[in-house]
Amino acid sequence: MQQVSIKSQVIKEMDVLPLNLQRSVLAFVKILAKPTIPKGVPGRNLMKFAGILTEDEADELSRIIEEDCERIDDNEW
Repeated sequence: MQQVSIKSQVIKEMDVLPLNLQRSVLAFVKILAKPTIPKGVPGRNLMKFAGILTEDEADELSRIIEEDCERIDDNEW
């Protein structure tokens, strides 16, 4: 018995899908093909931002993050 490649199996299954689902599969494959580790910026490039907030501004920003970002809305999804 000849072994069928995964790629061949996927193509065979895709052939029976309607066009809209084929587009969904293609979009999903493109997402999977992207690198999972986002490119960042070296820390030394961020040093120019060190100390630009006053203590009051930093406290206010921390408070806003805690109030607005650390909440779970069970009904959101």
